[in-house]
Amino acid sequence: MNCGYTGIVSDNKKDAMTRLIPMLDQLRKGLQLYDLLRVIRTLTFCCRSEHLAFFQVDAIFIIQKCRPEYSEKGSVRYTREVNVMNFFQDFLQAEVEDDQKKLTVGRVMQWITGQGHKPCLPSEKAEFQISVRFNHDCDSFHTICFPTVSACSRTITFPVVHLNTLSEFKHVMNTALMYGQSFYLM
Repeated sequence: MNCGYTGIVSDNKKDAMTRLIPMLDQLRKGLQLYDLLRVIRTLTFCCRSEHLAFFQVDAIFIIQKCRPEYSEKGSVRYTREVNVMNFFQDFLQAEVEDDQKKLTVGRVMQWITGQGHKPCLPSEKAEFQISVRFNHDCDSFHTICFPTVSACSRTITFPVVHLNTLSEFKHVMNTALMYGQSFYLM
């Protein structure tokens, strides 16, 4: 995978990561035994599409993994936050149907989390979540604010003041994704 380790680095995780090195080395030697390593290197595009199709992200996966930090139920802030989450869901689902654009759900996930695919291991998939926060304190004296993302903590913060309609939401998200920094091949 081209994403590397995206979790929080700590001493507790160090042992788990270093234990993987001998396992990956053993896998590499097994692939060499049948000359599959050479095949994978020469036919990278074919092999990648075969294996990553199963891990392709969709709108439903992202929405299910979102953990919004809502304000108190019944408040005006809560209502606006729910609207923003509905806009986010509509945005993701609309991008799936609109094939002529280069913007994909995988690219949105890449922008938010640093990886454009579902986690491969079942344990990672179960623990995977995207924190969603809402910024209500932005002044409205300027015309646009963009969502901020932190790929390491898998967090996105939406500027609620500037996201009153679905069309405003789409404009802000498309602009942020087009001109924002992304984690691709670094």
